[in-house]
Amino acid sequence: MRSVLIVRNALLALVLGGLFAPPVIAVEVLIEEDIIEGVVMKEQLVRVADNAIFLLDTSSSMSDKFRDTGKTKLELVESVFTERNRYFPEIGHQFGIYTYTPWKEIYPVQEFNREKVAKALSGLPSEGKGPTPLNRGLIEMEKVLAPLTGRIAIFLFSDGTYTGGRPNATIKSIASNKDVCFYVISTAKEQQNHTLKEDIASLNACSRLIPLESFLNRPEYTTGALFDVIATEEVVTTTQLRVAGLAVDDINFGFDKTELSAKDKSELDELGEFMAENPESYAVIAGYTDNRGPEDYNEGLSRRRTETVASYMMEEHGVDEGRIVLHWYGSDNPLTTNDTFDGRAANRRVEVVVGGL
Repeated sequence: MRSVLIVRNALLALVLGGLFAPPVIAVEVLIEEDIIEGVVMKEQLVRVADNAIFLLDTSSSMSDKFRDTGKTKLELVESVFTERNRYFPEIGHQFGIYTYTPWKEIYPVQEFNREKVAKALSGLPSEGKGPTPLNRGLIEMEKVLAPLTGRIAIFLFSDGTYTGGRPNATIKSIASNKDVCFYVISTAKEQQNHTLKEDIASLNACSRLIPLESFLNRPEYTTGALFDVIATEEVVTTTQLRVAGLAVDDINFGFDKTELSAKDKSELDELGEFMAENPESYAVIAGYTDNRGPEDYNEGLSRRRTETVASYMMEEHGVDEGRIVLHWYGSDNPLTTNDTFDGRAANRRVEVVVGGL
């Protein structure tokens, strides 16, 4: 049995870690104390993307107040970046931070360095101004991406509006020429989000849309896109003994299957009851496959498996979508060997952890 329970520390939490002490845990959630006290070693982390590009919207609409926070969208984005930068592990990612309203280099692509990034972030504008020439920014970004190798995670902030031409063709060109996952952080209205979600889903298996509120409240969206805990490593966090009482087995699937078994549903029913009793909790759900078949297909298959689990939680137990964070990794980070039948069966898994307690 591999199970964890986690604590979120507002916007300062970093994802990946646990409160129970199982034999091994691949999906973890780390709070800032775990990073500060050196509980988690760099050797226990594995990059699931080699490059991270942040493309920020600093147009006039970003000066609008966000919900009832009392802060503008731009202020919130800047503060979250600054705080998360303090705890992001230095494990060889190439980072680049740019604004596209207008285009400006904040941190030209180079190896992540916490101090340099902090200094660069201090140069972000305090107030949003001007139009939103998204397509022009994407064209500039293509030049930045040209020399990069490996997987690229692009965090694109957008309010669903733009000036100076439609960006769809440029985005598709980028997705077809590079191994790119787009994470579109959106403040668009519901109907715009629906259209955006469909457009993004058509790009490839790994791209997705994330509402700004979820991005602000769930650091897992940032960290889970860039690194994971090596599946065979044990991570004991400083919060290990804080809570007990919930265990969620890995959910395993048949070859090329996405259906839940009766046992899986029983496990998820217990999780649903627990989350109903703990309304501040949220679930991080991560899917993996064995290594048979093309990787893009496997990535899509692991996505469908995570979505199957999430749909069950939402439809059968009324868990709000905002309380569920999904990640899917295809055949990356196997739990055990893919050279045997039993090993492949173990790797075809969805892992669930719970946070926010």
